[in-house]
Amino acid sequence: MRLAQKAASQYNPSEEEKDDDKATLSRQTIELFFKFLTSRTGLFLKRPLVHELAEAIDGMASIGEARLQAATNGLLPPLPGMNGPVNDRVMSEMRMMLDTFQDALAVEGNENTGMGRARLEAMQQLVGEIGALFTDERLREDAGPLLDEVRSVIQMVAVEVLEIRGSRAMRSIFRLA
Repeated sequence: MRLAQKAASQYNPSEEEKDDDKATLSRQTIELFFKFLTSRTGLFLKRPLVHELAEAIDGMASIGEARLQAATNGLLPPLPGMNGPVNDRVMSEMRMMLDTFQDALAVEGNENTGMGRARLEAMQQLVGEIGALFTDERLREDAGPLLDEVRSVIQMVAVEVLEIRGSRAMRSIFRLA
């Protein structure tokens, strides 16, 4: 994401376009990231990306579990595999990625519409564009390789999260270090 952000900040397809606003820059970052990730050159990043996403999901689950434990005052005993380590670097990078996606939805709002309404309209537009993938055959064909890649990454992340949490649970059950 950092490389894509840097490339997007330097990317200027024409002198006439103004690409300085944060939303446009974030959209370019996401577009460049997905183009790179689905290219042959980007294939070497797939495994580290899967690992980082799995660590982030495990960390978010661990944070949620710790908060649940605190909220219940220890009433709920921790289950095996809960409360794993939280990698601050991975969590920081996940926050950066989420901020980039949120910025991509950011739109300039005036006093009459307000930022909340403008953001809601941008999200509705995004949902509409995603919905078009399911109804427009040409778009579906064009997006097919990207959607296949996203599906593959999601499956790999799910498996790795289960491996991380499952092995932690087994170590906890058998009291292994």
